[in-house]
Amino acid sequence: GGNVKDRRFHYVDAARGIAVLLVIYGHTFRESMRAAYAWCDFSYTLVYRFHVSLLFLLSGFGYALTLEKNKTLTEWRYLGKKAKALLLPWFSYSVLIYVMFVAAQLFAPCRALLENTAYRKIPPAKYLAAMLKNENPYSFHLWYLQTLFLFTAVTFLKDKFLSEKYARRAAILLILSLPAFYTLFCRDWIWVFKGFFQKYLFFLLGTLLVREKEAGILAAVGACSFAALVLEICFLPVEIYDNPYINLGMSYVDNAITVGICLGILAVCILWNRYLGRLAQFGRNTMRYYLYHQPFCCALLGMLLYEKLHFSAVVTVAACMVSAIALPWLFGKLIRLCRLDDIFRKIGLPA
Repeated sequence: GGNVKDRRFHYVDAARGIAVLLVIYGHTFRESMRAAYAWCDFSYTLVYRFHVSLLFLLSGFGYALTLEKNKTLTEWRYLGKKAKALLLPWFSYSVLIYVMFVAAQLFAPCRALLENTAYRKIPPAKYLAAMLKNENPYSFHLWYLQTLFLFTAVTFLKDKFLSEKYARRAAILLILSLPAFYTLFCRDWIWVFKGFFQKYLFFLLGTLLVREKEAGILAAVGACSFAALVLEICFLPVEIYDNPYINLGMSYVDNAITVGICLGILAVCILWNRYLGRLAQFGRNTMRYYLYHQPFCCALLGMLLYEKLHFSAVVTVAACMVSAIALPWLFGKLIRLCRLDDIFRKIGLPA
């Protein structure tokens, strides 16, 4: 039941839930685990090829669904609205995490645990510079929020000042040219620019997504793309990318595979829409889980369990996955129990 827009958001929410679960799964692996176990390295490489790209594609789809309503807003109203939704939690959570790690340094056991890691004490000015470059050493995953703000702002301005025909042509031109631009020029840039030019094509593609009736074909394309990615990871030597011409060509191949997988996941969610109610409900609350699962539920817990207490990789991954879902939910409950939910909402953090 429900209208078309409700159904669309339902399956988009389900796909977003899958994407965030994959993000969490990717974050459970330590470098030491990847070096010791082939399955850890394979899993990490596999999900990192498409999990955030899927989130950006879905965000582009959501942007397109609300474009007509938002076009009535002035540029400043729209940018202010998006800054409150994306930049405010990016800034607030960055500050909150910094304060917590500085406080932890006051205790000798914590200080000993964190020294010689990315979570050692950092001067405020250095931390702020890393934040602005989207290279936050305590919570690198926050780059997604700042980058999504840039995507939505640039795309909105494009759609606001160009006719529908030329805005669509501009999007297609960018989708076709960005892989070459990124490969040729962006490899050594700071992440705020590097991430933008690497991932913008997925957001733009989301704004141009196809109709529901093509879901069966796209599901098959997704399965073939996933198989191609597995074969590439298993058999394609990384040295092949050292050749600049092959590297340029492979950037298009790799992006095509990633797009195929993303569209395949969305297509499966369309086809199984009626069975994905719980997943869609989870997908509607992904900001809470995306923000709060790092660094405590994955990075720090994984370091403690695997590198300090020498638990197995399987147990570490499972424990990190469970905690990344349970602890953000419990944290929200605690915030509401302590009647701090209004304060959290005012600073942009989910309660």
